[in-house]
Amino acid sequence: MSHYLVPFSVLEQTIQGGQCADSPEVLYHYLNLTEEYAERLNITDATLLHQRVFNVLLDTVCDTSIAPHWRQTCLDKVYLPLSHLKHLIVTYQDAKNYFKMEHNLRILSHYFISSFEQ
Repeated sequence: MSHYLVPFSVLEQTIQGGQCADSPEVLYHYLNLTEEYAERLNITDATLLHQRVFNVLLDTVCDTSIAPHWRQTCLDKVYLPLSHLKHLIVTYQDAKNYFKMEHNLRILSHYFISSFEQ
């Protein structure tokens, strides 16, 4: 993929819309860009960024109008922002939010994985 400057929100819309279902490089670029941004942010803002990315990927996984192979690709990568969040836990509330997100991922992915197999 060429390295044109594409606004972060455009990448998110492309991923959520499944418009790049045959180009997983777009997703990898988005995740790499997220890590680059997060390194420059304070803990609070980095946490918000990783939560945002997690939600974009999880929403994509749960959208049954999107190609199953794209949803599966997003499911395979949704653990990355979650892993980054785990390292940013400072307070009890951070931990509570993290475990809630992890729980939601387990529940929703279990529910939507069955739709991949149809």
